[in-house]
Amino acid sequence: MIAVTVLMISCLGMIPSPAIRTPQVNPVQADTVKTWNVPAERISADPLGQFYMVRSGVLIKYNPNLDSAFSWSEPQTGRITMIDTGDPMKILVYQKDFNLLRFLNNRLATLSGPIRLDDLGLTAPLALGIARQGGFWVLDGTTFRIRQFDEQLKPVVESPPLDLPAGRNSQEYRLIESGDRIYLLVPGREIQVFDLFANLIKKIPLNVLSFNVYGDLLLLVYPDRITLRKDAVTPEETLFGMTGGDIREACLLQNKLCIKTGQKVIVLTR
Repeated sequence: MIAVTVLMISCLGMIPSPAIRTPQVNPVQADTVKTWNVPAERISADPLGQFYMVRSGVLIKYNPNLDSAFSWSEPQTGRITMIDTGDPMKILVYQKDFNLLRFLNNRLATLSGPIRLDDLGLTAPLALGIARQGGFWVLDGTTFRIRQFDEQLKPVVESPPLDLPAGRNSQEYRLIESGDRIYLLVPGREIQVFDLFANLIKKIPLNVLSFNVYGDLLLLVYPDRITLRKDAVTPEETLFGMTGGDIREACLLQNKLCIKTGQKVIVLTR
């Protein structure tokens, strides 16, 4: 059983946590499944094993065989800034240029008209994420609070003001709901963990570029390596290392590790 597969099965609760054994993955051991030799703005994967890439302003969905299946773009309303594919039936897309939020179905067709976040008083969102019970989460860059809006676009949850570092508007925040937790990446400093009422539970000091959550595992992206972290006492386990340090994003896709660098996207397996 390959390392990434074991980890994904464990995340889903199919094997007990003590059975996790993750050998180090490096470019010598790993086999390249596919490479796109072009820069991409975003990559992501959903729980059904489907892969997503934002490239040249177009969101492309790939099936588990990594064949392109659907695409979406609307260049007249701006570039695609953020995506969240945690719900494969309701993909979140944010376009910062016009401060628009959209939801797409599993064929990347719009579920409704664009949501104008200015109309909700969200004039400077720093991060957005899918709320599994409907609606969305947002890190409000004006109030510095995490807020949840329901499917009727009514605010239902709001945190106290957060302690965010100076220069926050130029940083790359990320907000993810997973299980009964909300995870907020404060770039260069930490990951903050909240419950579903936006109460702060803990802070994990980490200087990472990006991250993803799989059950109780954090997939952490550094410029020169990708690691997995289970808890505060277990050392991070390295999945991939790259000399030169150009890694930007990563996600797990069934038995594959998907990596975005500054110039290409690589899918590896073992």
